[in-house]
Order: sequence, then structure tokens, then C-alpha cells
Amino acid sequence: MTGFRDKFINSISKGVDCIPTSFLQKLSNQRLILPFYHTISDEEMPHIKHLYPVKGVKAFIKDLDFLLQNYTPIDYYEFIELSGTHKQPKKPSFLLSFDDGLREFHDIITPILLQKGIPAICFLNSNFIDNKDLFYRYKSSLLIDTLKKAPHLNKRIQKLFAGSQNNTVNILSIKYQNKDLLNELAELMDFNYNDFLLKQSPYLTSNQIKTLLKQGFYFGAHSLDHPEYQFIDLKEQVRQTNECIQNICSHFSINYKIFSFPFNDYKVSKEFFRKIKESNIAENTFGCAGQKKDIVPNNFQRIPFEMKGLSGKQILNSELLYYILKMPFGKNLIDRND
Repeated sequence: MTGFRDKFINSISKGVDCIPTSFLQKLSNQRLILPFYHTISDEEMPHIKHLYPVKGVKAFIKDLDFLLQNYTPIDYYEFIELSGTHKQPKKPSFLLSFDDGLREFHDIITPILLQKGIPAICFLNSNFIDNKDLFYRYKSSLLIDTLKKAPHLNKRIQKLFAGSQNNTVNILSIKYQNKDLLNELAELMDFNYNDFLLKQSPYLTSNQIKTLLKQGFYFGAHSLDHPEYQFIDLKEQVRQTNECIQNICSHFSINYKIFSFPFNDYKVSKEFFRKIKESNIAENTFGCAGQKKDIVPNNFQRIPFEMKGLSGKQILNSELLYYILKMPFGKNLIDRND
């Protein structure tokens, strides 16, 4: 489902290329931005292609060059120093991050970042490191891809959806709570997730992560197995966050505790943030609601830089303009329920 923010950005994106980003920076007084991606590839990615758009290498480099022309890249500790003042930095700055711990972060992304001198954070799902398991939504995309290539398989799985004809929609509608159904479907379709994990190795390995740490990249937690937090209870939210952070910090000797919410932090309560602060579970957390402030001081919102057909400049300029238009109405602060 597309939110109003995405509709707004898509509707005006073609008209904002001519607006200088520096002008929007000054008008919005937003000189610190947090763009993020999942992965970058020129190859077809069947586990992702039916979920969200993936930028190619040339488009990614273009985004980075645009960012470097308008902002100074900073690392995690520089970001903490800036954010701790709760003021806008003197120089426009950006902190780059990537979610899901995908292999392309090692193979494609980091060589480009090293060449351009850009630090970044990569957020990991601890259950998926070393390709031990696969995100349930990636399983959905793989099954849809299999169906499109072998439509005769539709008949095999029809009974699981009570006669509904649109199996692509049916598969995409499967939630975390019913993710075991994806394993049943795979059996009926003779699809083996373990074979895919073995052949494609979609996730980073422990050795790759250790190498990247030595090269100066940062790693954080992204939950154990990527549930949508608004659909799990508070106890499970805390468990997923705590165990993932503990696993990653202990396994890779990381002395900072950072976490990005899988999917988003929509409807996550103040109580969750109180619990992780009181228990010293995480020092900082990250959402993905765009350029916004958060009533929780150590929860920072990032800007998704993956929108079909749009450049980083189009996304960011639209995002800043959206922020400016909401300023008179006080709509740039995320409030939360207790």
C-alpha cells in the first residue's frame, strides 16, 4: 500500500530537478539527512524483484555524486556528536545506511564507497547471517517468480487460498505470523529455499562482515528475522531487538549498540523505547519515515532512496519540499502512544 508521502513524491518528483538542493536546505533548515538503501545491483534479483525496486550501479553512483556535491559524508560517531547537540550541523551532512545485510553490500557497494570516501552503516538480521535462513518476504518473491515462469503450478497451490484466482496477490499478502505457509507452498511447487541460499548466498557471511569492519564500516541490528513490529507484541519487539543486538555485538566484538526497525517503526510505542533505554539494549535506533523529527530523542528517521524511476536528487528535493509544506502545520514530528 502506497502512503501519502510516496504519492506526493511521485507526483512532484519530475518538477523538482530544477530547484537547487541548497535552496531547499536553507528553507527547511534541514542540513542533516539519513538516506538509506537495501541493495544495489545490475543483475535480476528474483528474491527482491516483486517487492521493491533495486537501483543499478550507474544510478547509485549518480546518487552518491549528487550527495557529495551538496553534503559532507559522516560516520556513525560523527553523527552521534552532531545529533547529541539537537541542533542542525554547520555544514550539510549525510549518514548513509543499508538494511538487511545483503551480499551486494560487500561485492558491489563498499568498493564504490571506499573509492569515494563515504562511510556507511549496514544493519543485519542475525538469523540470516551466513545464509542460515531467508526473510519471509524474499521467500514470497521467489515463489511469485517461480509461478510466473511455470504458470501450471498455480493449480497445485489453489486449494491453499480457498479458490482465489490471483495467487501473486495471495502470496504477497502472507504475513510474518503465517510465514510457515510459504514453506508449504514451496513444497507444493518443488522449490527449495536451501538450494537458493546455497547457490546465491544472498546474505553477508561472518568473514565478509569482519573484513568490512576492518575497512571502517559500521554494523547494527535489524531484528532476528525481520517481523513487522506493529504486528508483534511489546515483549516480542524487545526480544527481537535485544537478542539481535547481543548476537551481533558479541560475535563481531562491536562496542556500540544500534538498531534499525525492520519495515518501519509505525505504531511502536513509547513503552518500547522506555524499555530498551532502561535495559541499555540500544543506544540509538533508526526508522524510515522520511525527513521527520521523532518525539523519542534517540530515534532517527531516514529517507528511503529506492523509488521506482526516481533519482536521489528527485527523492531528496521532493522530501525537503514536503517537509517545508508541513512546517506551518507542525506535522514534521512523530508522536507516539504510551
